[in-house]
Amino acid sequence: MAYGTLERSPPPFFRQGPSALTRLLLFAALAVLLMALDVRFKLTPMLRQGLAVVVYPLQRAAQAPVDAVRRLDGYLEAPSKAQQQISALQRANLALSLQAQLEAQLRQENNRLRSLLHLQQSLPPKSVAAQISAQVSDPFSRTVLIDRGSLQGVAPGSPVIDETGLLGQVTRDYPWTAEVTLITDRDAVVPVQNQRTGERGVLYGEPGLGQGGLELRWMPAAADVRVGDILVTSGVDGIYPAGLRVARVTAVVRQRDTAFARVMCAPLADVEGGRHVLVLQPLTALVPSPAADAAAAKPRSSAKHSR
Repeated sequence: MAYGTLERSPPPFFRQGPSALTRLLLFAALAVLLMALDVRFKLTPMLRQGLAVVVYPLQRAAQAPVDAVRRLDGYLEAPSKAQQQISALQRANLALSLQAQLEAQLRQENNRLRSLLHLQQSLPPKSVAAQISAQVSDPFSRTVLIDRGSLQGVAPGSPVIDETGLLGQVTRDYPWTAEVTLITDRDAVVPVQNQRTGERGVLYGEPGLGQGGLELRWMPAAADVRVGDILVTSGVDGIYPAGLRVARVTAVVRQRDTAFARVMCAPLADVEGGRHVLVLQPLTALVPSPAADAAAAKPRSSAKHSR
């Protein structure tokens, strides 16, 4: 072999790809492109729905051992619990029978008054029974998963209650499951009304008060709010039906240097250990249906053609 044909350059020890700045610009441009496509074509909801369908069998497989242990535990404790529940239900049945008789009379009188005043009859909302299957592993939010989704009629914005009061609201639905944001979440807002005085207010989730904390904000310092008052939904938001029990006032702090009182509350629903819930149909749809969007778009298009 001739000496002139030998490779004179030293072999590279490390192969270097694009520079760090080039990769930063590339990924930044890709992120901006994905955000623009999501705003224009709404790709994220479809992608989330597809991932939920793919991941659902894995979730059920991972949840199967936990469900088996719970069923075994429930089977072993069933006799004693059943006897206690029977005695408690018998006592509650006597109290509820009297209350039902009184409420039936009041409902008849209420319907007569509404018919005299030509007001709309108040009908109970439709509901879907569900069960809490898991808690979302996000330290910055208070969210749980239920085993009912859009295929069972659960829609975003649906109120979720248990046997004692309002638990939360459906914020995201999938075909077989749905996410429920609890009323103790920092972003949760519920219009409420004092059951004793009838005064309206807004109840916020308060993470600074620890788990399960609520705060009734923007209440005047001279407002008639007492410890032990029950707060119910006012129904003015068009989502929650009026009269759902939400919270109980636990502390009222009035200071001279502020015009508002600090009112701390505790939820009546079992936000920590509840399992069986009821999903109510919202009074108004939170997300408009495609048919409504098409109907709203037709007048716009006809107006443009007329011009």
